[in-house]
Amino acid sequence: MLGKHGWIWTFAALMLEAVILNGLQQLNLRLSGENSRNRAVFQAGEQYIAEEMKCFPIPIAYRDRISYEDTYGAYRDNGSHEGCDLMDRENAPGEIPVISAADGVVTNVGWLYLGGWRVGITSAHGVYYYYAHLDSYAAGLAAGKEIKAGELLGFMGNSGEGEEGTKGRFATHLHFGLYMRDGEGNEKSIPPYSYLLEAERE
Repeated sequence: MLGKHGWIWTFAALMLEAVILNGLQQLNLRLSGENSRNRAVFQAGEQYIAEEMKCFPIPIAYRDRISYEDTYGAYRDNGSHEGCDLMDRENAPGEIPVISAADGVVTNVGWLYLGGWRVGITSAHGVYYYYAHLDSYAAGLAAGKEIKAGELLGFMGNSGEGEEGTKGRFATHLHFGLYMRDGEGNEKSIPPYSYLLEAERE
């Protein structure tokens, strides 16, 4: 039998367990709601991309020079891969034009430590189209400029993974990424491979 103090400790333990369980239930409900909102955001985003992405990011005349596969989520030293790499078979930086896959506005242009010379274009629906490792930019490209699908952004290169101007640490390619903001305003990547396949067919 439990003594006086034994009953007190048992009652306290039961109360603590009830509080913890209630807290977990509330947390699960909140997370479930957030996940539902995020799923809705990304489902809408996927529909937007399907409608907006009018062009493959490499002109038809250069398609035979490139190869790509689904590398989204692949291991990288700096984390999982958040895009798809379009490789230049001839590994010649500065030769293959990179064009905009969709209409939008230039949100970011300039150097990133990992991405090198990059361009970020945001569509009317808030989809962020990311083009990285460029060798050079098209004349007049600047933040705030309105861009049409098919418009020249620059040329494929091998810039990045270092301080500004670093080139040649990997093969010539275009890193193409897609991003949307979730219900909490956090930027999340979207696998681009299927959209590239579809755009290449058109």
